[in-house]
Amino acid sequence: MKHHEFWHPRLFEAPYYLYLGWQCLRHRIGIRGLARANYALDHGEIGIGSKVETQFAFDQARFLPTALLHKEDSTEAKLTKAGDFANEHGYPLILKPDTGCVGKGIARCDNDRELAATLPAYRGAVIVQAFNDYPVEYGVFYLRENGVSEISGMNRKHFPQVTGDGVQTIGQLAKKHPRRTDHWNLFLQYLDLNAVPSIDEVVVLSFVGSHTMGCKFTNDTTKVTSELASSIFSICDPQPGFNFGRLDVKAPSKEALLAGDFVVIEVNGVASLPTHIFDPGLSLRESYSIFLYHARKLAAIAAEHRHEPMVLASLKEIIRRVSENQEALNSAHQRIIGRN
Repeated sequence: MKHHEFWHPRLFEAPYYLYLGWQCLRHRIGIRGLARANYALDHGEIGIGSKVETQFAFDQARFLPTALLHKEDSTEAKLTKAGDFANEHGYPLILKPDTGCVGKGIARCDNDRELAATLPAYRGAVIVQAFNDYPVEYGVFYLRENGVSEISGMNRKHFPQVTGDGVQTIGQLAKKHPRRTDHWNLFLQYLDLNAVPSIDEVVVLSFVGSHTMGCKFTNDTTKVTSELASSIFSICDPQPGFNFGRLDVKAPSKEALLAGDFVVIEVNGVASLPTHIFDPGLSLRESYSIFLYHARKLAAIAAEHRHEPMVLASLKEIIRRVSENQEALNSAHQRIIGRN
């Protein structure tokens, strides 16, 4: 039987959402009320808000340079703005949907030609972000309840790689990788798949830090240091309207990260998963124990802030917008996979 990290997400997440519903009843809050855990963000950042607006709710000192290409802008206007961004920050650039999820729809552009060829793949607003080549990436989960901040989990992202044997091509080796899926065309297109790596040469295949896109996640929560926690708190604590979510960060080394030296790629809000649950070394029971702990925390934190003013759409409207965003995300993902 497949390890639960490879289960269909709706199947794996079902107990979480059932338990979360029970926690909402227990705390006498509605499902929409969960957004109040992050009352400074658009709907708490539950998959319908702008990722850029979420990022800009924080001091930008530790974030990668980022800009938004608005949905209403023409392709020509988007291209001009992205070109100006490239002139300021240089190539490569990363493009991704402003309502992105699980690594879908991410593209790297190395020059003006690739930028012009890629932008039309997106139907909605697009994030343009400076590319950072730090080799180490982690997800760090932050909670704040009753004024007490906590790092509730951390996972390291192990990017898929192959080791050369002097005979097979990168493409042949990648095809045999145990974590390979059709989604890998998202990043394999940037490699010369016909190249033959030398014996024992290691080739990193991906730059997309998502377990659905091939990364293996390990639970590194016990490795969190006071220096790392202090750095995370320095980003999150000054924003009282953010109390539940995950920061995805990159660092030049594991040692640098643990010393608190990192850059932030993005912030994920109420819809965040505690991604250390996908460690293949964890049993199903251990993963659900972590998962349900975060459900309890989310409901309790939302109840704590139940009186914070927020403009919330109806549940029907939220579902409609989530569905539309998912359709646009899947469309962009497929177009980018097939762009070459």
